[in-house]
Amino acid sequence: MTATLRVRWSSAWGLFRGLALPLLVTGGARVARAQHVAAVPVMQIGGDSDERIRLTQLLGRSSGDGYLIRSTSRLTRFDTSSVWRIGPILPTARVVRNSGIPYSLNEGPLWAGRGWNGEVTAGAYLAAPHVRVIVAPTLVESQNEDFQVIPYPQTGASPRSVWANPFHPLPESIDLPLRFGDRRIERLDPGQSSITVDAGAVAFGAGSENLWWGPGLRNAIVLSDNAPGFPHLFVQSRAPIRTAAGTFDAQFVLGELSESDFFDSDSTNNKRSLAGVVATWRTPFDTTFTLGVARLVMGAHASGFPLGRAFDVFRTVGHLNVDSNTAVPADARDQIFSLFGRWLLPAAGFEAYAEWARFEEPLSFRDLLEYPQHSQGYTVGFQWAHPLAAGRAFRLQAEGTYVEPDPSLRTRPVAITYTSRGVPQGFTNRGETLGASIGPGASSQWLAGEVFSRRWRIGPYLSRVRWDNGVLYEPIVPEYKRPDVTILAGLRAGASWHGVDVLVDFAHAARFDYLFQDYVLGVRDEFAGIDLINNTLAVTLSTALIP
Repeated sequence: MTATLRVRWSSAWGLFRGLALPLLVTGGARVARAQHVAAVPVMQIGGDSDERIRLTQLLGRSSGDGYLIRSTSRLTRFDTSSVWRIGPILPTARVVRNSGIPYSLNEGPLWAGRGWNGEVTAGAYLAAPHVRVIVAPTLVESQNEDFQVIPYPQTGASPRSVWANPFHPLPESIDLPLRFGDRRIERLDPGQSSITVDAGAVAFGAGSENLWWGPGLRNAIVLSDNAPGFPHLFVQSRAPIRTAAGTFDAQFVLGELSESDFFDSDSTNNKRSLAGVVATWRTPFDTTFTLGVARLVMGAHASGFPLGRAFDVFRTVGHLNVDSNTAVPADARDQIFSLFGRWLLPAAGFEAYAEWARFEEPLSFRDLLEYPQHSQGYTVGFQWAHPLAAGRAFRLQAEGTYVEPDPSLRTRPVAITYTSRGVPQGFTNRGETLGASIGPGASSQWLAGEVFSRRWRIGPYLSRVRWDNGVLYEPIVPEYKRPDVTILAGLRAGASWHGVDVLVDFAHAARFDYLFQDYVLGVRDEFAGIDLINNTLAVTLSTALIP
């Protein structure tokens, strides 16, 4: 489903113009829609319209039902009342520039390396009373300019690429390149494409779109839009099902993960199976409270779409991390299990949410009671919104995520989150983490405040990330070494202009002890890390309707 396109932009302005022109041409799309032209915007996870949907939920202007299981096909609404409709999908374009090092979180098909990066998503749709087809491929390009990396050691007959992550060799391995080669990246990705068929209260279909499970704003532990979407089949509730026992929503997926081009030279392990299920329940005794449960099981798989792995999500995967001397079976599997909840109080303009996950199954019920935190990861956060004059609103966000090794490592082995001893590529697709955007063994904090009106938004944010702290003492980095930490301050501003929504995001980041590197100043116990500055400028142009 992926092809390579040779597209050349002679300068940064040429790149921006190549992305912006399709949007400016369709700038009158909203007026055109009033004249019954069947063009529609596609609602993407994490986009401006998605954020505004969540804001309307905080302010009590829309329901939160179904929102904790989201994707482009579930967020986008088509008129399928009576006749078949077909037409173009209004494009979305995004340009990102990193001045010093890559900074790419929740970018889907795009990996934002150093230099200029861009993507355009557009296509066509077909909608009927019981069928919806979205063809929305994404064209991505990255200059991928040079920056410092630590190469994977090429000693002996090493099967790993020089670009592979040097901090995660076997046995706890992951396909997470520090850099995606040293050449310009140009690719056509299937993007947010899908086909959905309704059958009563159930819908089923296939897609390549990103899936986001859970309530997190910045990090979803099981599935997010951090990596490119993977080809998958799905069965789900057509809409949240309301009963006397509460409101239910669910989704089952079976898909195929791909290895990046920068992991190893073994062509027999390039594909993996992925089976997952998620379900939510809005309680009848407190209609502001929603609980959810999710499980994802990844397995080694040779070739062909893994139809025979459909029931892996309901089976045990064993305990390969208990003893590092245990032989790894040829059909090894690994899993993530999570519980999450959201408490939405529109009367107060407030929501609190949490997700808690385990990356390893408990050995027994007794083991769960003794070590409930073993191999855990979690996200906690809240949002508060307050209406202002003239239809404006203020929103405050805070979120913290922790997927570093937990304290139980003092008494028993703990694998680093998202890595795997059974499946060497770990929980990734094409070299990027499926879940939390901060990646394996990391933690982060996020604080943001914004003022919204119907046509504009503006506000600052602060963030801190401690990267991959579970490998701090790997021997690949010589003494002296310290945690690799980013402190970031940014400003987001957006406006609607001639039918095009423009969102500008500028962030100034200081990264301390880059790749854990530290050195002695010449005086005992005085150190100075390898500290770097990175400025990230992101401009997103879309034609999505503002709720």
